[in-house]
Amino acid sequence: MLFDMESLSPAERYKLLVNTVTPRPIAWTVTLDENGTANCAPHSFFNVLSNAPPLVALGLMPNPSGGDKDTARIIRATGEFTIALVGEADAEAMNLTAINAPAGTSELDLAEIATCPSGKVAPPLIASAPVSMECRTWQLIEPAPGNLIVLGEVVAMHIKDAFLGREGGKLRIDNPAMRLIGRTHGTGSYVRNGDSFHMKRKAWPPETTS
Repeated sequence: MLFDMESLSPAERYKLLVNTVTPRPIAWTVTLDENGTANCAPHSFFNVLSNAPPLVALGLMPNPSGGDKDTARIIRATGEFTIALVGEADAEAMNLTAINAPAGTSELDLAEIATCPSGKVAPPLIASAPVSMECRTWQLIEPAPGNLIVLGEVVAMHIKDAFLGREGGKLRIDNPAMRLIGRTHGTGSYVRNGDSFHMKRKAWPPETTS
């Protein structure tokens, strides 16, 4: 079946995208507002885009009235945020921070999430996260009123020592041990980053079987 995106409503487009583009990593995003209140929310319109400079992208959706949610509003005002990747042990806490709390509520306090200071930006890091990134706004793109794409430059990255090692003098990152989770189809559906397989990348010219 062909879906002509121009003829669909935003809700219909959203349904098609989130039920097919899977799994999606989760950016557990922390911002700090003008009153010093930390806001925390998970976003699955998220990925890395570049290494020079190191850029991540956040797709932020509007609130029911069409305006900015807290994350977008604070990023516009401060230009700073942190992103934590979500380990399976933090799944319930992450889910609680997705609650539609009133503006000015600290989801970190609500979910009793421990934090630690960042080194280069004001918003704190989620202490239990396997990986965290300190980010500054690189560019804001507003494709439609209330929809905001944030391109953030990663100015510092934190990986827990338990997931790092050395092999032949090279840094190795034990990604499977992080037990990361991602979003998949439907409402409230998640996937574990444990069921993987390996294929060797091909070189030119390709090998023949004959």
